[in-house]
Amino acid sequence: MAPPFPREARCIREALDRTDPQRRAEFDRDFQEALRKVAEDYNTGHIDTVLDDWWGTAILAEYPPTEEEEAIKARADRGDFSGLIRVDETGLEWREDAHGNLWRTDDNGNLWWETPDGKREKVEANTTPEEN
Repeated sequence: MAPPFPREARCIREALDRTDPQRRAEFDRDFQEALRKVAEDYNTGHIDTVLDDWWGTAILAEYPPTEEEEAIKARADRGDFSGLIRVDETGLEWREDAHGNLWRTDDNGNLWWETPDGKREKVEANTTPEEN
């Protein structure tokens, strides 16, 4: 995962300048156009739009994906989401293990698991599901 990267025009420009000067020139044009629009209508949202559009580009330029991250993306592009975080219908995040079981820790530190057939239960401390 990339380190925190400020969503600021100066930081985006510096990152692009170090990694891809041609893209930096594109950012400069977009940012100057946003400033022109702000001068016309005083809607600073134009700047936010440019920052939103370019922030991810600058992060990827400064911190390109690792080979492992590229492999995960390629696997997901093929439809294989094993080992990734899943979000259930209530918005809770679950991690999948090699056996297809889903695991999560709640706000109280309790460990929960769900089997591929949908059985969900709390796991007691110092045990594994097989011991329950």
